[in-house]
Amino acid sequence: MRNPKGFTLLEVVVALAIFAIAAMALTKVGMQYTQSTSNAILRTKAQFVAQNEIASMQIKREWLTGTQSKQVTAQGESWQIDKKSESTISPNVQKIEVQVSLFDTEADKVGTGITHLVFFNYPEKDKSL
Repeated sequence: MRNPKGFTLLEVVVALAIFAIAAMALTKVGMQYTQSTSNAILRTKAQFVAQNEIASMQIKREWLTGTQSKQVTAQGESWQIDKKSESTISPNVQKIEVQVSLFDTEADKVGTGITHLVFFNYPEKDKSL
């Protein structure tokens, strides 16, 4: 009867195969985590851009008619802001939809929308007038 010492070639190959499969799975999970984090950061930046646009409209007491689009650079990115107004039951209140998309300056092209906010605009009239 033989007393084997060490591992056979078959055992080593099986162990390496198991390790390779585990390493590929961990790599995939790591890549998904990185991509998910990157997307979350981009969505957060787009939310800031949209909220800044809404705040700017409220500070200026801006009343939007129809639609409006513009490109801005903020948060280290180029963005396209699309605003659309809709009337409401009250003539002094309007519904504004704000969509923020990445803007590719090199291709002069708008990407897909990243965030979409809705707010109700009711600029107070200046009482001193």
